[in-house]
Amino acid sequence: MRAKELIDEYLREGRLSANRSQPIGAGSYGTVYQSDEPGYVIKQNHPQRFADDLETETNLQAIAAELGIAPAIRSYERFPEGTQRIEMADARTNYVPTDNSSTTDLRTAQQLGQLALKGVRLEDRRDANVMQHGMTGRPLQLDFGIADRVGGEDQALVLAQATQEGMKAAGLGDLGDVLYATVGDMVAGGDVAEAMDLAKQGFSRLQKIKAPLEEAVNIYR
Repeated sequence: MRAKELIDEYLREGRLSANRSQPIGAGSYGTVYQSDEPGYVIKQNHPQRFADDLETETNLQAIAAELGIAPAIRSYERFPEGTQRIEMADARTNYVPTDNSSTTDLRTAQQLGQLALKGVRLEDRRDANVMQHGMTGRPLQLDFGIADRVGGEDQALVLAQATQEGMKAAGLGDLGDVLYATVGDMVAGGDVAEAMDLAKQGFSRLQKIKAPLEEAVNIYR
């Protein structure tokens, strides 16, 4: 049985090597290429360039995937020489490049707030890392290389910042500014629990704001 597993592994690595020679995307940190499993892609690091930890990235993306705002994770692999791979759902079937509209900004802020409530701070929310659903316009985050866990006062501030950005996108910038400043004052005064409670209240209001449907559909046209 072990011999068959080794043969299967060898054959799979051959297929993946061929796919890796025709990457979907490539950057300083890694390469994304088609998996040999239909409907999935693989992100592989460049261990000789960076000591990045894709396992942490995988865990953070898994949290986002549970919220429906990141591709689902199929597997994570680490090899002795330092190579790491994340296999995830291929979003290209239903998602397209972002259109940079105010609707996208609102939905992005709502998603960042959802992650903050789960204790995750996501940065690098730039165009190359985001796609949106072709029919609904819902954003999808593709990369969690610049993200970490937060708690306490940092969590309150991250949640308040997401709310501030969302309020601005919704045309309620003054309200968002006041909320963020107030949460900041509470944190500075040591009232972290009260700051978090206020940040949650503000985010609850932001979540009730709906993106205009006419701006969210027909992206394919």
